[in-house]
Amino acid sequence: MNCRSHPVSPASVLGALAAVLFVIAAASSADIPRPDEPGPFHVGITTFDAPMSGGRVTRVQVFYPTFAPADEEFRYTILTPAGTYQLRSALGAAGDATALPMGFPLVVYDHGGGAAGSDFQRVAQFPLHELMATHGFVVAVALHSASAVNRVRDLPLVIDAMLARSATEGDPLWGSIDPTRIGISGHSAGGAAAIGAAAGWTHNDLAPDPRIKAMVLYEPSPSSPDRYTLDDASTLSIPYMAMGGLQSINGLALPTLFEATALAMPRIYVLTPSATHFNYLTSMGSEIDQTREAALLADPTLPEPLTTLTASNPAAARAYQLWNQGEIFFPLLGPGAGSGRNYCDRVGVNSVRSLDADGDGFTDSPPLMVDDPFLLGPAIREEVMVPLIKLYTVAFWKAFLAGDRRYMAYLTPGYAKRNDLEAVVAIE
Repeated sequence: MNCRSHPVSPASVLGALAAVLFVIAAASSADIPRPDEPGPFHVGITTFDAPMSGGRVTRVQVFYPTFAPADEEFRYTILTPAGTYQLRSALGAAGDATALPMGFPLVVYDHGGGAAGSDFQRVAQFPLHELMATHGFVVAVALHSASAVNRVRDLPLVIDAMLARSATEGDPLWGSIDPTRIGISGHSAGGAAAIGAAAGWTHNDLAPDPRIKAMVLYEPSPSSPDRYTLDDASTLSIPYMAMGGLQSINGLALPTLFEATALAMPRIYVLTPSATHFNYLTSMGSEIDQTREAALLADPTLPEPLTTLTASNPAAARAYQLWNQGEIFFPLLGPGAGSGRNYCDRVGVNSVRSLDADGDGFTDSPPLMVDDPFLLGPAIREEVMVPLIKLYTVAFWKAFLAGDRRYMAYLTPGYAKRNDLEAVVAIE
């Protein structure tokens, strides 16, 4: 990780607190900050190792509010077996900055994938998680175990580790978390684990974590004996929101979960009909664009990274994997998983080897493949989907974890209709 230290003096912290109180007071008498645009804080990031169940030690990525200056040069360094590659922060994250000691809500996010977590998964949602930090949330992402049971068992341990750091004077995260406002979230298999942590998993003697007060899911894996059960999920009584489409088996299973969780009040279902499973990864387009460009700048003689796998070059290999992810995972996930080639239509436009030959500002086809044999239909464009994810996610957390019910205005069925959003919202 390429981090810079940003020490903050007590005087500057007091000044920052005064400034943010002014911002909050101003927001109370005017329009609230839009949930899909940056909030009043800067983004701090740090990583640390934490003990998990069975003696495993995992890497935890944390995003949090700070008033340290934005660092436009910051890069996330991602480790792979073939080497490293880097990704530019979306909002100028400040590495190892001191968090504001204001008792913010904590959200623990579990990434997708059934295998043990790879390093890239800690930043699979970094555009969303950085945005959440600017709105006053601490977000923790731990690389999870290959065991579904241990994954559920470990999520409360991630909460423990975060609360311990917040309670330790002198820690960069000291005083940053309110232990009474904790949320859980996840995508795909990570969403299933989030349900297990919030509802418990009776078959494996795992009790629900009572500290979890709200939940957000993105196409969680369907219930099964190897994940959570609908009987366990039916005991949920915390507010939650689930987002899903109609292309993948995970999205198609969401109505069943919604119907089974009648005790959860409220529960919000945001249907984005044409979304694929991987449409819910907010970093997809940025990752592909940055890794492709890095590979070409390092070696201008490379064959096109999006269509030719160069396994020895970690950046080129990552670009290829994301561009063709739906095809790669088709044997495991079936149709509707989705790839960058289906909806990331700005990749390579401003490039040393441009993919925009006609100058219209969009990726040419091919390699863009809007119609794909591995899809059920055309996918929602990333430029449309990512703002939707940001809007609904931040609005939900603000309303149901931070306690600012003014953000409910964004979560109503009427808001989506009035603004012609590619979303259908149900609240019960």
